[in-house]
Amino acid sequence: MDAAMFAGTPPSNCGDPRGPLPTAPAGGLVPTAVSPAELEGARDSGADWRNVVETLPHIVWIARPDGYHVYFNQQWMDFTGRSLEESLGEGWNPPFHPADRPRARHLWAQATQTGEPYDIEYRLRRHDGVYRWMLGRAQPLRNEAGEIVKWFGTCTDIEEMRAALEEAAALREKLEHRASHDSLTGLANRELLFEQMELMFSQRGHGGIAVAFLDLDRFKAVNDSFGHRVGDELLAHVADRLRAGVRQGDVAARVGGDEFVVVGEVDDPVDARRFGQRVVAAVQGPVSLKGEQVDVAASVGVTYVERGGRPDIDLVLSRADDRMYEVKRRRYADE
Repeated sequence: MDAAMFAGTPPSNCGDPRGPLPTAPAGGLVPTAVSPAELEGARDSGADWRNVVETLPHIVWIARPDGYHVYFNQQWMDFTGRSLEESLGEGWNPPFHPADRPRARHLWAQATQTGEPYDIEYRLRRHDGVYRWMLGRAQPLRNEAGEIVKWFGTCTDIEEMRAALEEAAALREKLEHRASHDSLTGLANRELLFEQMELMFSQRGHGGIAVAFLDLDRFKAVNDSFGHRVGDELLAHVADRLRAGVRQGDVAARVGGDEFVVVGEVDDPVDARRFGQRVVAAVQGPVSLKGEQVDVAASVGVTYVERGGRPDIDLVLSRADDRMYEVKRRRYADE
């Protein structure tokens, strides 16, 4: 029986899983010393098995105990466009995505050496060159002595399932981001700010923490002159400037209409004041909105929390807020 007879036809012992597996010579083909009567009997005994395997929506394959592949059902040939002769032995690996081949070969070698089930997700190239994700699994069939006599494996198309899982993960990430970030500016919201401040108070290094409470100057005039939509655009611009201006590790949040808070580690109270000055400098400057140039200015109040301190966060923010309004009152006292 030559290799071509394996296309859609399992080896003669597949009708009885307990039977011995045919031995393939170095060339990978099953010996042909089988009489016509024996071949016909093998076909009859395996007819039901073949009918089931060929109607399954899965690729089905069989391998020897050493991992040498000796059978693929017609779904494999239809999907990959490879002949049975091309697929026997190590011929199963080339249709895999190049990035997945080493891992697939390693896990298969590991399974055949240990006798543990084979389980892997990989990309398999279709006959038209398109790669699709597959779930590959194989279980060893053992005799009464516990020795592996063959491996039965399947490949199941999971492209749509992976796409759905990735879409669900992206949606979950988006919802989680919305729950912890301001919808207009994308900065942290009050809840996330509190969580991050708690973390910074408990894990900071050698210095203290500066809490800068920032409020835009004359923001109401922008809303009154240009409308709330332009005002929202201005807030988004300010948020972008904050993101670009703060250091890695600092936390920037929007806590009210035109109120922002930036928190970061500093060395001492003097460094805390410099921290506040950097925050103001980051947001100030002209910005063009709907063809109109608006000069952005802001007032900031800073609270310094020394190392080891674990104050009430609401109290810290309230003090920074009070200092910010004191700065604003002094600046516009004569108006």
